[in-house]
Amino acid sequence: MSTNSSKFFTPHSVFITSVDGVSFDLTSAVGAFSYYEDIYKPFISASMVVMDSGQNFIGALPIQGGEIVTFKLENVKKQLVTYEFCVYKVYNRQVMSNKQTYCLAMISKEAMVNEKTRCLKKQKDLPDQIVRRILTEDLGVKADNIITETSKFKINMFPNGRKPHAVIQSLMARCVPKSAKFRKGGGVSDAKPSGELGTNATKSSGTAGYLFFQTKDGFVFESMDRLCSDGTDTFGGKPPVAEYYSRPAVDSITESSFSTIEFYKFIDEIDIIDKMNNGIYSSHMCYFDIAAQKYEEYNYDMKQTFDTMSHLGSQIDVPKFQKELSSTPSRVMTILLDSEMWYNGTGIANPEEDGDAEFPDFAKYYTAQAIGRRYLMENQKLEIMIPGNSDLKVGDKVKILLPNVAAEDIRNSKQYDEENSGTYLIAQLSHNYQLVKESGEPEFTTMANLIRDTYGMKEYDSNVK
Repeated sequence: MSTNSSKFFTPHSVFITSVDGVSFDLTSAVGAFSYYEDIYKPFISASMVVMDSGQNFIGALPIQGGEIVTFKLENVKKQLVTYEFCVYKVYNRQVMSNKQTYCLAMISKEAMVNEKTRCLKKQKDLPDQIVRRILTEDLGVKADNIITETSKFKINMFPNGRKPHAVIQSLMARCVPKSAKFRKGGGVSDAKPSGELGTNATKSSGTAGYLFFQTKDGFVFESMDRLCSDGTDTFGGKPPVAEYYSRPAVDSITESSFSTIEFYKFIDEIDIIDKMNNGIYSSHMCYFDIAAQKYEEYNYDMKQTFDTMSHLGSQIDVPKFQKELSSTPSRVMTILLDSEMWYNGTGIANPEEDGDAEFPDFAKYYTAQAIGRRYLMENQKLEIMIPGNSDLKVGDKVKILLPNVAAEDIRNSKQYDEENSGTYLIAQLSHNYQLVKESGEPEFTTMANLIRDTYGMKEYDSNVK
């Protein structure tokens, strides 16, 4: 079929295989199929609208959960794409005469295995190695389908019968990337004790925090800094995989038609109150080592650690007002430490006192840092709709060019909004395949939620001061 649409695709086949191994051809009964990825979820998922006329698949198989759905298609670039998922839910079922419509909710096979698996084996290693071991041994994931980033500080832990995903997610905030600028201890605050909160506390610096998610290519366990890095810093991230422009759609298929943003909106920006409640700009940490009977206070200040992070925009510092807010901690956290838990020696196990324990408690060096890094990532949230691109996945970076909405004479010299355009990280996406429409041919679009921590395009200085 010839087409002039960059959103066209050709459905090849849709098969559903029963729990007994019997396959049924659903191709003619599928109205729509959507595929989902989320940087904050450890599994991929999908949904499918079935318009069952006279076949009664839901009763003939019957569809009871656990069926495998295989969806194959060819996009407008003649690339073959295959999706395979496991059915876990049927919803929105409507029956009219001999026709019934219902939706199938599906998740990846690994997500289904996760729900019936419990981790019982004690783990002693670097967090990224623990993640690899759990994915391969407990979920049966092939080693080639796992991407991890090396982290500092070995961990000794009992999973306590938790599910694999839960164990891995518990490690995310405890990880410090090996490439991070890290300094043990930290100097005492320059401020003199005055009775105010945190004025005599030790400075806490550095960056921390990982994310764990699944894409079409496999599982990813990487630091938030590497995900934000374009490869020009020590974190060794990857550059943007594509550029997209907000401009009028064209009728014919050209290279530019595939990079057109058909719709966009900013769904969230800044939110200073939320960030203050989470202690992003400044937090006060109270630590008590129950074995050493030692109490310490640390101050985490975003303006002191901003330049140790990787950033998506060209902004070089915390904005002036937020910097003023960080002069006083907006969140107080109390945490118990126990560096002696896995230590049997006669000396000390305190890491900043040159203790020789193999598994000390490094909570001082990742707690506030991981929280700050996590919430800073969502300083800007942008939603876009583009012609379907099945190559995109969460964790990828894309360059977005938005029009300058200033007066015409300004637009002539500055075509794009240099503050809000730039590099964004894909946090969520859905590939949406419309097989049946009231008029026209099948259509494939991609919706993506993008995030970034700072303003500005890398090519220009940001106006945020």
